[in-house]
Amino acid sequence: MDNKALQWLYQELPGLINKGVLSQTTADKLHEYYGELKSTDKKSFTIIFCSVLGASLIGLGIILLFAHNWEQLSRPMRVCVSLSPLIIGQILAFWVLLKHPTSHALKESVAIFVSLMVGAAIALVSQTYNISGEMIDFILSWMLLIVPLVYLMEVTIPAVIYVAGISTWVCYYWDVPQQAIIFWPLLAVIVPHFIWSLYQDRYDVRAGILAVVIAVSVCFGMEQITLNLNEMWHGFWIIVYSSIATIFYLLGIWKFKSISTNWQRPIHCFGEIGVFIMMLLLTFRFPWDLIQMHQPIVGWNLSWVSFLNYLLTLLLVGTAISMFFRCVKHKDLMSSLFGALPVLVVIGCGLSVISTAIPMLLFDIFVFVVSTMQITIGIRTDNLRIVNQGMFMLAVFILMRFFDSDVNFIIKGLVFIAIGIGFLMTNVTIIRRRKGVS
Repeated sequence: MDNKALQWLYQELPGLINKGVLSQTTADKLHEYYGELKSTDKKSFTIIFCSVLGASLIGLGIILLFAHNWEQLSRPMRVCVSLSPLIIGQILAFWVLLKHPTSHALKESVAIFVSLMVGAAIALVSQTYNISGEMIDFILSWMLLIVPLVYLMEVTIPAVIYVAGISTWVCYYWDVPQQAIIFWPLLAVIVPHFIWSLYQDRYDVRAGILAVVIAVSVCFGMEQITLNLNEMWHGFWIIVYSSIATIFYLLGIWKFKSISTNWQRPIHCFGEIGVFIMMLLLTFRFPWDLIQMHQPIVGWNLSWVSFLNYLLTLLLVGTAISMFFRCVKHKDLMSSLFGALPVLVVIGCGLSVISTAIPMLLFDIFVFVVSTMQITIGIRTDNLRIVNQGMFMLAVFILMRFFDSDVNFIIKGLVFIAIGIGFLMTNVTIIRRRKGVS
């Protein structure tokens, strides 16, 4: 059980015993089963953050000192100076693994220092001997060299650096599908570490940071696929990104369902924001106009890269739709509504051939239904977070429709005031109901 949930349970036990809901024996058994509370994560996170910041500043400071005095050094001296911080960092890493294998702060800070020094050593040695090469090749070499560090020291921030680095690399090759397809094996290299992080503690801040970075990186990788597939049909990007957002949203609910705080399930928040953005975007005309103006090209590009892109897209869409039907099967209303996005997108793409107004109307209704259902469910369960999310979605939708139409400014102003009053009154009503005030 999550530490915060366990703390809440232990706080409730005395009251439950006094009211006769639980016996003292049962309470003792619960306490024995779940064990003592762990020390708070905030303190350890602060230590790790300060250690990471300190190591980063030291590494960058050393690089700047080298840059200032570089021209005054001989070539052999430059090589020694270039490699000495890296060697020192490796010695420190070995010492930390030997003497302090359980200290996350020490391991993260030393690993970051070594990661920075790897890049500095490659750049300085290359400059010393005038080794030519592209910046993008330097980034890839640097990233691949720090991968062993991630697994040997079981650290997260260098993994984040690696994912950010390969995302930068794939951006450079967006228009070269044969190169960009390598992004997926490169990303797969870090997946075992990510799974291990979730297995250790899926609610840990470090695992959450890595999850968000990987999610953003996947979007970068899919951009290359959509660019390649858009040559055949310009509607692929809508289907691809709708499916990605839906998968992230539903995974966040299923795998992080025992916690209610959003910061501890970032994948869910990332997916929810993505679904909301796609829903709003598809209420406008321009996405559907692009589909109607660019009809599917007759014939298929049968290169091995295109085949892999088609296969990956089909797998992605199929996964999203199957997850939606699973929600429907389990009668999870809210998840089913959000999960319906890729299904409605496929339907909308088909209807856009007839008229762009039809899928626009479809998504107008969809956004309205989802937001009002969130408000209704939040009021029934006295959940302010769900109510405010629903009202925010409805407010943004209404405001966007007003700005998209020729409506008098007085009417727009009155609508804004009405929405604001609705926010305040709903929150006050729920708070009063919680306090038992009539």
